[in-house]
Amino acid sequence: MQFDNRSRRSKILRDVNEIKASDNYTFTSTGESNLCMYELAPKEDISLRNFEDIAAQRLKALRKIEELKLRHEKGTHEEYKASMTKELTPIFDLCKLHTSAITNEQRKEYRLNDVIGHFALRLAFCRSPEDTKWFVTHEIELFRYRFQNETKSAIKNFFLDNNFDAELMSPTEKESRIEDLCASYGLSPDKVRSTEIWAMDALDALELVRKRKAFVHSGKVYLEYDSLITIIVQRLRANMYSSMARANQYMGMIEEQDRLLPRLERLTKGGYGGKEFNAAEGQSITRHQIDSASSQFFPLCMSGIQSHLRKNHHLKHGARRQYGLFLKAIGLSLDEAMAFFREEFTQKIDSDKFEKQYGYNIRHMYGKEGKRVEYTAFSCASIILNNPPSHDDCHGCPFKHSTEDGLKSILKSNKIKSEYIDEMIALSKINQFDKACSLHWEVSRGREKGSLPSLITHPNQYYDLARDAAGNAVEGFKMEESSE
Repeated sequence: MQFDNRSRRSKILRDVNEIKASDNYTFTSTGESNLCMYELAPKEDISLRNFEDIAAQRLKALRKIEELKLRHEKGTHEEYKASMTKELTPIFDLCKLHTSAITNEQRKEYRLNDVIGHFALRLAFCRSPEDTKWFVTHEIELFRYRFQNETKSAIKNFFLDNNFDAELMSPTEKESRIEDLCASYGLSPDKVRSTEIWAMDALDALELVRKRKAFVHSGKVYLEYDSLITIIVQRLRANMYSSMARANQYMGMIEEQDRLLPRLERLTKGGYGGKEFNAAEGQSITRHQIDSASSQFFPLCMSGIQSHLRKNHHLKHGARRQYGLFLKAIGLSLDEAMAFFREEFTQKIDSDKFEKQYGYNIRHMYGKEGKRVEYTAFSCASIILNNPPSHDDCHGCPFKHSTEDGLKSILKSNKIKSEYIDEMIALSKINQFDKACSLHWEVSRGREKGSLPSLITHPNQYYDLARDAAGNAVEGFKMEESSE
């Protein structure tokens, strides 16, 4: 294993030296197109500060894309595109490439930052399947938007730069094959004449050919715009997944780990973790209200820990931390938290043992011990990606960490209809845990599917939405107002 690592290090070093020594090494368009397939990483030296700033700007844009995609899920494509232009242009320099109000120097800088930001986030998001999937999904959305804003001549330039054998059909050629095109795409002759159709090497579109979704003639496949971008996106997606898998293998060998890896960690946590949640000023909850709140407002991950605590009068470290920070964020004070856990734990151990073994950890979560840091509640991303539970733990995310039978049992006990149980399990199998949890929130409250304006990405978000939907007072539960 040691020799294997040395071999990998040597190969990485050779690749870096070859990149730096190459005179014709290019990674972005040298012509009119502003698009890039990101097949080659940049070779420029860059400070860690600039590295993080460029990556953070791109990450902010990807998070905005995620928000807009959810907001316009039931809207039209034109509305979605208009919102993308309005929301992204002020926060993302790359979107200014499509305007004429920038200089050539700015254009060169924005193109370079495009590639640096993309590859920086590849490093940050390559370390887990969930992170990789989130990043690839929203990078593809960004690419689609940018492709739609390119001119015809710029797209032709992009094809040349990236070895795509594609060209726009001329009116004369289109007229010569008008009958075949009408039959293939179910369009009228007038519609075919007014539609942009691209001719591409059939080898670049084998998936569409296999599914018989394109007209093929003499080794060429003829594609409408939507099919054309599908082919390009397939290649980009495959390239990203394979390169990020390789990057993950080499993460342990990266130099400057002490300086670089903490920055990558900060970027990852900014992916789809959502905002930080803290108890609203003037609001609190007492330990006596937790059972009622749990049955009405808690997400499955937290109500499950509460049930385990009541049954076993003990929580392991992972569950104590996940649950304790959640309770802190909904307004449970330190004194109430100490009393709450003491009352449960001392049903099995004496009070002195509780104070020695657990009291410090609880005060630490509230910033009263150790570094005295105000810790925030875990987001869904943190719960899913960090510290997975073992077989006898009760923390984690039920949609991610439960078996299919276990999840089905949990949902049945929550009186979820079988049709929705099947849908939630299906979503969990394809790693769409946020959609499964959001669906649980909706159906458990008698709401229509898709009624939430955005997906749930934080347990405390689930709690706040549930409490607001119930008007803060249901079945004997009422939020306490702080007397301070």
